[in-house]
Amino acid sequence: MSDDAPKCVRCGSPVTVNRENYELFERMHWLCFHLEYEHDADVDAPCTNTSCPWFVIDALRRGLNDAGVDPTRVLMNAMARRTE
Repeated sequence: MSDDAPKCVRCGSPVTVNRENYELFERMHWLCFHLEYEHDADVDAPCTNTSCPWFVIDALRRGLNDAGVDPTRVLMNAMARRTE
């Protein structure tokens, strides 16, 4: 993380990813911008915007369930691989 990274005006953390869009997202992280201006639901719930991370997570969870795959098992396997 760079000390010269601009700070997000919403959360105060440095903006390092998508830094080229810092001004476009009104000096915020993309997620902070989404939650501030686009998210039309409780912040812990999916909204109607298809780029919403909670919408994507919910869609993937439903798709895995529909395919007969346990989403919790998928996450547990991913966490195990991450610690290897």
